[in-house]
Amino acid sequence: MASNATLPEWFDPLESVVSTVFMLGSFVTILLYFVEILILVTLRNTVYKGMFYQIFTIGIIIDVISLVNNYFGCVFPAKGYFRDFYLSMGTFVGQMYLMIAWTARGIQGCTVVALALNRATAVCLPIKHKQIWNSKYISLIHVFQLGVGLCIGSSLITQNFYWKFERNGIYIQFYNKDFRRGFFMSAYVIETIFVASIMLINATMVIAFRTKYKVRLTTQPHLNQKVMNDKQRQEYNLNIVAALTCVAEIIYYCYVIYVFGINTSVPTRVFYLLYDVINDLYCGISGWLLLIYSRSMKAHVTKMLRCPMFGFRRMRIMIPPEQQFASSTNIDGNKNTSNRRVPTCGTPC
Repeated sequence: MASNATLPEWFDPLESVVSTVFMLGSFVTILLYFVEILILVTLRNTVYKGMFYQIFTIGIIIDVISLVNNYFGCVFPAKGYFRDFYLSMGTFVGQMYLMIAWTARGIQGCTVVALALNRATAVCLPIKHKQIWNSKYISLIHVFQLGVGLCIGSSLITQNFYWKFERNGIYIQFYNKDFRRGFFMSAYVIETIFVASIMLINATMVIAFRTKYKVRLTTQPHLNQKVMNDKQRQEYNLNIVAALTCVAEIIYYCYVIYVFGINTSVPTRVFYLLYDVINDLYCGISGWLLLIYSRSMKAHVTKMLRCPMFGFRRMRIMIPPEQQFASSTNIDGNKNTSNRRVPTCGTPC
């Protein structure tokens, strides 16, 4: 990374404002995630039953860990907060930050691929969907979901790091530049696989959904207007979520390619500011999409906010099990699934 000495004077207040705004936003997001996780776990055998929600719950837990880890391992040191503590611990905290960040990155990527596959089978193979995701071997999905990330993060155990001083802050850096280069190249390959898989799966799913919807319109014109409006709303919600997924993934992918491949001289402070913003947006998008597009979750969260102590006792009878994601991908009325989003932005060097 290049020196920060040439940064304009207006960058300091901009950095301060952006960091403060996103820090407050992340705090609210973490509170939302905490409520949603409690709801998903409490109702895991009723409203939120099925493999989709199991995968999704693990995914948002990892999002929370990633958010917290990024602030304690990156944002706070960059701001000079608790600087003496970080330095007194050597590079241990920084190394743990990178290990957790890259582990979470891998898990997030595998999570979105698994969720996309789950949703795609609901659309393309509605009859076999339940059979596929209730198989006794389906637990291997969790091995895939967690295993890739753990392998990526554990590869950093034996590496050496150092703190790079910039203004009042410190930033953890790889000591071995050759390893850093190879590590990032491997990350590019994995990220490319994630991107290609997600875009292919989502494209197949959307095409299949639209085709089945048109066929149903043609072959069953007797369906009442309410049913047709529901299907239109479901398709509309699905397209919004899919579009947000693709846009977020493309933005992250372009950012990674640019800072690590095209322009490797981006100043450290600029790199980390952009990274923190993208990371906060990505890690928070799942919870907000779930809140916006799930009728049951919206009702449960509202109830919990109004009456936290009373809410859990009433949760099981509040919402009928059939009222789940509004953005259903199964036009035949089977248990629906929904899109989560793209992998988070990558981790810093």
